[in-house]
Amino acid sequence: MVKFNKYVEIGEPAPIFAGAEAGMLKVAQKYNNVVLVHEDIGSLGTDWFKKNAPYRIVECGIAEANALVIAAGLAAEGYTPYILGFTFAVIGRAYNQLRQSVLIDHFNVKIMGREMWGEMGVSHNVVEGIGSLRVLPNLVILCPADIVEAEKAFVAMGDYIGPVFYRMESQVPPRIFNAGYPFEIGKAYTIKDGKDATIIATGFMVSEAIKAIDILEKKGLDIGIINMSTLKPLDEKAIIRVAKKTGAIVTAENGSIIGGLGDGVGSVLLDENVPAALVRIGIEDEFSQSARVIEASKDDLMIHHGLTAQDLVSAVKDCITKREKFNRRKK
Repeated sequence: MVKFNKYVEIGEPAPIFAGAEAGMLKVAQKYNNVVLVHEDIGSLGTDWFKKNAPYRIVECGIAEANALVIAAGLAAEGYTPYILGFTFAVIGRAYNQLRQSVLIDHFNVKIMGREMWGEMGVSHNVVEGIGSLRVLPNLVILCPADIVEAEKAFVAMGDYIGPVFYRMESQVPPRIFNAGYPFEIGKAYTIKDGKDATIIATGFMVSEAIKAIDILEKKGLDIGIINMSTLKPLDEKAIIRVAKKTGAIVTAENGSIIGGLGDGVGSVLLDENVPAALVRIGIEDEFSQSARVIEASKDDLMIHHGLTAQDLVSAVKDCITKREKFNRRKK
């Protein structure tokens, strides 16, 4: 049986959205300058705001670009605006406004990007979101792995002064952490240490990594997992530590490998001149598709894109083989 590090307590599946909602209520009651900027789908905590602080809601309609500019204006006057939208819209349609109106002036705007999976098709199932955002200066990017981290990351986002993109995947992962889990922006958490290889995962893929190492342990392999819930800034020290320890890293992300977590980890290894085998698991250079999930145990889209626990098992084996070939060449 896999032995996890402190604060890991695997439980029943629970939506990320619920954790974020709980975090929103805490932030709203802690800071009186928090306002909701509605566009299209409302926001987290809307019912609380309607009952307790309706004057802290700004309705923009289906106008994402306008919402970002309004949020920037509110931030310039000392408010902390929160916007919830589908990533394809709140980022894709308002990319220029995010860059020009929010990030250049480092305004304290919080963007919650809802990322649908499968049933809403190529339009809503954005796979390029992280890659398009990591290149932008002044932006923190968060991607929680479970309901516990979702709440704690949201509260940390509220305490942080500056623009943040908070990614909410629609898949429902199991609870991974207990109530004592100490989330910190910019810090990865080691779910399990390993000596043969390490999986660095983010978001929903953390739960797939946990399934994968259970399979690998039965095959005699000791594999570690790092939860990289802050995608910008990356925890470079955590990456370098496991690279030096195992020499074999598999990255796992539910998004494009181009510009995403895998590219970020690879850049750290290159910049720090740390030799380690690297295999990136994520979505290749393609858009996603529609694929409604009928059974919890069968996700055709995960299978199509090679994101399942079994795909991670194969990737870890490939990565170890790459490391051994490299080591033989050095000799």
